[in-house]
Amino acid sequence: MKKYLSCIILIVLCVVCVTIFYVNANDFNSNETPPISSTASSEEKDDTTSAVPVATIESSGTILSEYLTDSNLRIEWTLYKLENESNVYLGLELYLDTPDQVTNARDGYIIVNGEKKSFSTKTMIGESNLLFSHSQIFEYRENLEIYINGYLEVSSTTSNGEILSNLSANGKIIVNEHHSSIPSNHAIDLNHISKFPELPSGDEITSLCMVLNYLKYNIGKCELSDLYLSKGPSYYTNIFEANAGNPEDSYNSFGCMPPVIVNAANKYISINGGSAYAQDISGVDIATLYYEISQGNPIIVWACEDFNSTPSVFRTLIIDGKKIHLKSNINTMVLIGYDFKNNTVTLADPSGVIFEIEMDLFEQRYAQCGSYAVIIK
Repeated sequence: MKKYLSCIILIVLCVVCVTIFYVNANDFNSNETPPISSTASSEEKDDTTSAVPVATIESSGTILSEYLTDSNLRIEWTLYKLENESNVYLGLELYLDTPDQVTNARDGYIIVNGEKKSFSTKTMIGESNLLFSHSQIFEYRENLEIYINGYLEVSSTTSNGEILSNLSANGKIIVNEHHSSIPSNHAIDLNHISKFPELPSGDEITSLCMVLNYLKYNIGKCELSDLYLSKGPSYYTNIFEANAGNPEDSYNSFGCMPPVIVNAANKYISINGGSAYAQDISGVDIATLYYEISQGNPIIVWACEDFNSTPSVFRTLIIDGKKIHLKSNINTMVLIGYDFKNNTVTLADPSGVIFEIEMDLFEQRYAQCGSYAVIIK
C-alpha cells in the first residue's frame, strides 16, 4: 500500500512541475513587461532565454509639507532604471494626511522639473487621502536631479484651531547609478562633540563643528557660533534665515534650519581656506544619504530628540507674512553610519552620545521632520 501511495504522490508532483514550467514559459513569451529583478545572478544574466531585466537603480522616498503641522501634504515617489536602458521611470502619489475632515479643498498640482500637472479634488474625510497620481520618464544621466513640487489649496480649521491653506511639499531626487553598488555597511570615524555646557540649545552649530573638524578644520563650537552663525531675536526670526535666539540660551532659542548652517559653513570655509563646500540636500532620497556615507561624507540631519515620539508643533509665528511653525522633539545630529544587514544607522548626537538606532525608525522620523539635511565635501 505504501508503495502505491508513493507512486501516486510522485505522479502528482510531476504533473505540478510540468504545469508550472508550461505557465512560466507562456508568461515569458507574452507581450507583457517582465518583472524587475535586482537580485538576478550572473548565470541568469548570461542565459538569454530566461533572463529578466535587472534594475540598476531602485529607490523610493517621501516628501512632506515644508512645515510640519497636524495636517500634511505627502508625496510618495518610486524610481527605477532598467539595465541597458537609457530611461529612468518615476512614479508619484500625492496624499493629504489629516486627523480632521477637510472642507473646501480645491485645486492642486504637481510640478516635476518645471512640468505642471493640475487636478481638482473634493471634500475629504479620513486620515489619508490620495489626491493625484502621476508618472514620468526621464533620459538618464549621472547625477540627474529631479525637482518635485506639490501644492493643494484648502480652507479649513482643524480641531486644535489651526487654519489650513496653501499646503506645499517640495523635494529633490538625485538619480545616481552608484546607488546600486552601495556596500552593505559603512561607518565614519568622527570625534563626538557635546553641545554642553556652553551651547545648551546649539545642536545645529555643534553638529556643524563635528563635521568641520572631521574635515581637518580646527574650530571650536563656541567660536563657530560667535563668529559665523547668523542670529536673530527668538520670536521674530525666520529659522530658515537665521538662528532664532542664541544657542547659549537654554530656553528661548529655537534653532535654525539647513540654509543657515550652509551659510555658516561656507562663510567659515571661505575665510579659512580649503576646497570643501556645504550644500543643502534636503528632500533627497534616502539612498543618497547612505551612498554619501559610504563615500566617507558625514551628513547633518534634522531628526528627533526622542525617536519613540513623533515631532509636533508647539508654537506658530507670523514673520514677514509667513507662518513659521516651531516644533518640539526636533534635534540636529550627524549621520555617520549604516548597516543594511542589522537594519541600523549610527548617529552622533551633540545632545548625547554616538549611538545606533533602527534604520526604519530613523527613516520614518527623518521624513516626519521634513527630510532636512546638509553635506560638506
